[in-house]
Amino acid sequence: MIKNGDNMKNKKLLLGIVIGIIVLIIVVILFLLLSRKTLTCTFKSDQSSNGYSISANYVVKAKYGIVQRVNINEVITSKDSKVLNKFEKQFNKQYSYNKKTYGGYKYKITNDTDKVTSNVTIDYNKLDMKQFIDNNAAIKEDTENNKLTLDGAKKMYEATGAVCK
Repeated sequence: MIKNGDNMKNKKLLLGIVIGIIVLIIVVILFLLLSRKTLTCTFKSDQSSNGYSISANYVVKAKYGIVQRVNINEVITSKDSKVLNKFEKQFNKQYSYNKKTYGGYKYKITNDTDKVTSNVTIDYNKLDMKQFIDNNAAIKEDTENNKLTLDGAKKMYEATGAVCK
């Protein structure tokens, strides 16, 4: 037969176990939520004196402070088709080179009436960061173990004039 005092001890023990499990679940959920971050940077420049304007959006996905993926959308607006063709050619040249040299790049460039748009995805898990760092020594300080940090990406985009949140 269970004594009244033993029954009370069992209830307290059970309550302690339930509270412990709830706290553990909350800690795991917070850890998972805090381990993944998204940084969004935007850039706009009115270069109307040169016949165009630029807007860009960079969405940086990171896990544990290390960049995993960047999605880039750049739009050049102009009424001058020569300007648009020049940007289209430059985008294709740059992203083709990056894809061939470092891997991890997917891109699509479109030249529509009055604008050229580049949509780029950089998968940093597929990128040859050692080669990238060798060719861009200044980025070394923004890496940990040859991986770009979220703070490094933010610093890099802000250096171009982008506003990051």
